[in-house]
Amino acid sequence: MRTEGRVVASLVAAFACLGAAVAAAATQPATLPSLERVTVLAKPVTIADFRLTDQDGRPRTFSNLRGAPTLVFFGFTHCPDVCPAAMTKLKLLHESSGGALRAVRVVMISVDGERDTPAAMKKFLAAFPPAFVGLTGNPRAVADIAARFSAVAFKEQPDPKGNYDYFHSSQIFLVDKDGRLRASFADASLENMETVTRLVLDEKGG
Repeated sequence: MRTEGRVVASLVAAFACLGAAVAAAATQPATLPSLERVTVLAKPVTIADFRLTDQDGRPRTFSNLRGAPTLVFFGFTHCPDVCPAAMTKLKLLHESSGGALRAVRVVMISVDGERDTPAAMKKFLAAFPPAFVGLTGNPRAVADIAARFSAVAFKEQPDPKGNYDYFHSSQIFLVDKDGRLRASFADASLENMETVTRLVLDEKGG
């Protein structure tokens, strides 16, 4: 009887270990494919939380967006070409796959907090889906946030009339539902962006 008891206990322990292993495997991030103009992080990087102001003038923390993957873009409303093109591509991505990617959040973070008030962000985002989020704040704070994504942004020298431009990264960053940076897109095709984003959206666990 003692031997049978030990066997049963061993089997129970083995099944428990197997169950734990299966559960752990289910929560592991998917291996993302290496595609043209897509940079995949070998190890996901958790983005430290931050707080900015959204286009409705409300404080918004980045952690508040967890629960679904998020596509993050750093730009500014006065941008003549790069930002409108990137945001248009995000709009197309949002509407692709018959709407299957609408669960993915899209966030534009302004690097130009001096001019990009919440009202300016709201006006700029009026041309895009209502679910898109615009965040703005102190440029120094945003520069620190951008560094967490390895994004670059700096204000260029103003002209005699005080007009200025911003040099900034054009990448779009993909963060999973647990707040981990997983990949970035550098002028990647819509098809490649859709492929990688779908894989992260379909991940379980968390």
